[in-house]
Amino acid sequence: MKILLSILASLSLSASIYAGCPSKTIKGKVVSFDADSKTLTVKQGKREKQVQVSSQTALDGFDCPTKLAEGDQISIDGCNCSSKKASKIALAKK
Repeated sequence: MKILLSILASLSLSASIYAGCPSKTIKGKVVSFDADSKTLTVKQGKREKQVQVSSQTALDGFDCPTKLAEGDQISIDGCNCSSKKASKIALAKK
C-alpha cells in the first residue's frame, strides 16, 4: 500500500512540472497594436491573442510594431504564458 501511494504521489508531482504551457509559435494576422500598452493583438483562427512587445523583442522584417498593417501575416516565437512577452516577431514571407 505504501508503494502504491508513493507511486501515485510521485506521478502527481511530476505532472505539475509539465503544467506550464510551452512557448509554441503563434502564427496569425495582425488585428491591432496599442502603442500605449505595447500590446499586439493577433487573430489565430477564430481566437485572438494579445502579446506584449518589449524593448528586447527581436523584430524581423520590419522596424517598429506601429508599422504593421491590419491583416499582415506574422509569427511570434517565445511567447511565455505567464508574462505574455514575445522574444521574436517575424513578418511572414508572401
